[in-house]
Amino acid sequence: MKSLSTLTGIGPKTETYLNKLKISTPKDLLFHFPYRYLDFTHITKIKNLIPDTLVTIKGTLISFQNIFTRQGLNLQKAKLIDDTGTIDLLWFNQPYLSKTLKIGFPVGIAGQVGLFQNRLTLISPRISASATGKILPIYPTTAHLSSANLWKIITSNLSCLLSDIVDPLPQKVLKDFSLMALQAALKEIHLPGSIKLLNIAQKRLKINEFLSILAFSHHQKTEIQTLSCAFTLKNIAKINTFIKNLPFSLTPSQQLAWKELKNDLLLSIPCHRLLSGDVGSGKTIIALLGCYLNHLNGYQSLYLAPTEILAHQHVLTFKKFLPKIPIFLLTSKNKPKNIPKNAIIISTHAALYQPQNFFNRLAFVVIDEQHKFGVDQRNAFNQKNLFPHTLTMTATPIPRTLSLTLLGHLDLSRLETLPDRKPVSTFYIPTNKISACYQWLEKHIDETQQQVFFVCPFIDNSETLTEVKSVKTELNNLKTVFPQFKLELLHSQISASQKDKIITDFINKKINILVTTPVIEVGIDIPNATVMVIESADRFGLASLHQLRGRVGRSDKKSYCFLLCQQPSLLAQNRLSFLEKHHDGLKIAEYDLKNRGPGVLYSTLQHGFPSLSLATIDDVDILSLSQKIFENLKKIPEFDIVNLITCSTNTKVTIN
Repeated sequence: MKSLSTLTGIGPKTETYLNKLKISTPKDLLFHFPYRYLDFTHITKIKNLIPDTLVTIKGTLISFQNIFTRQGLNLQKAKLIDDTGTIDLLWFNQPYLSKTLKIGFPVGIAGQVGLFQNRLTLISPRISASATGKILPIYPTTAHLSSANLWKIITSNLSCLLSDIVDPLPQKVLKDFSLMALQAALKEIHLPGSIKLLNIAQKRLKINEFLSILAFSHHQKTEIQTLSCAFTLKNIAKINTFIKNLPFSLTPSQQLAWKELKNDLLLSIPCHRLLSGDVGSGKTIIALLGCYLNHLNGYQSLYLAPTEILAHQHVLTFKKFLPKIPIFLLTSKNKPKNIPKNAIIISTHAALYQPQNFFNRLAFVVIDEQHKFGVDQRNAFNQKNLFPHTLTMTATPIPRTLSLTLLGHLDLSRLETLPDRKPVSTFYIPTNKISACYQWLEKHIDETQQQVFFVCPFIDNSETLTEVKSVKTELNNLKTVFPQFKLELLHSQISASQKDKIITDFINKKINILVTTPVIEVGIDIPNATVMVIESADRFGLASLHQLRGRVGRSDKKSYCFLLCQQPSLLAQNRLSFLEKHHDGLKIAEYDLKNRGPGVLYSTLQHGFPSLSLATIDDVDILSLSQKIFENLKKIPEFDIVNLITCSTNTKVTIN
């Protein structure tokens, strides 16, 4: 296949813009799919418009204004009329529209129905004077490259792009399962002729994506079974005594998970187990038991944490439960020497870049929040000819269909029962009640001496998203609101040593309010912190909000989570209201999946796997059909399963 620069309409600048979208080859361009479509074949009457819906309307422009506000904003306002009523149109910083929009002419408009100044308004809609009756793709874009330009580039080169595509599925399989040919599906996805044909094409491409992952999973499991583990674990009695002496009892789910992991560690084949548990379900203690069992048998263990903050905290936790065990912290700036062969090493990504001889009898690796580590990093130990047992952990809830199919190469343990903790009382706080919330916080801190997390999405103010809070601005604001309290700032740009000091001070109750970015989303455990305040909560997905909420409620103290946001959309209000009422991570993930579109849930699990562009784990019927097709393909002697991994979609996969 040719290079991008040989295609029509792609010069050096355009190629740079395409690279920012991770499009570096013609095949990348072909598999850069639209994320939605504007259906100009289905017209909604203005009288039937509903807030927070995506619609297409056809009418006549009757007015247009170019407005400059006192705040320095440049707004474009227009009014559209059809035979049932009128609707306002609103754009931001697009003055060129005054030259392209013509008063009195019919036009097709597609966009999201919202509210502006308490009036129904189409905000930043797409305009097409000639698109009525067509289905227009909308692509993921970047600065200087619009969806319209991207579509023009793709369609101008479509014949050339399709000429190099070979369908990986045999003709008999296509016929037996009534599937559209790959070339036809790719053409339809970019140039849809009808909604019916588009749905058929999407189904074929979703099947391709599932087949790619099923093949990857099958290949990985086959590879794992060829490896051998040189570590023999015999000393089990002490671990049982240790469990009996814990200051708490393991939940039934923890007992089962530990039994499964322990049995894995006794095998001669390296285990690859995935431990799934909701926020606060007690995954860390299972990992600690695995590390301790390897220590008792004279082997090293490595615990990989996603952040330095969490690595430091795990060192404290492990030393609390295992005070006489050699426990070392390894980071990019802290490289201990003379580590005993039975030590527990807690590290960040830094461990992945150590020479082979750095580890001595490394038998067990724990990967915390596995989606933070890419497949190349997770395979780093195999590349060093080290084949330890591996336990990966995630707080992302995993539906049964996913665990039985797409993650078939992993053995799965679930922590389905939580330790006896009180649910975190959660409240959505509208703008007019923020002062009352601050008063409650002041009283709560005074009376209980308990601590507060204050989370903002950004470090600095955004020039475009002016309504979204930043930690630097909010810290100054909160210092005026709470002058009597000690406040501190935490974010990713602070040095590791400073982060460590701030977390230590917070643990030691020297800080009342910690103003932070979502850097504390994963794993931070400070029992005296009982209040989580999340600014601009509508900017977070429900899964992230649930993770943040999980940073409190980690003791027997009553805990609270306040969700603050200014002028949220109706959809955002519904999402926040759902979080107020629900604490089950799986239910929250399922709601997020249905209401935020493809990829929300699976995206945190797919790192290192062939990616899902169109399919979602909610496509149960298509996934089931893909399984049947895959089983059929495995029965064909000459069919190459590995080839299916890299040819079914635009997938970049490391095969080991």
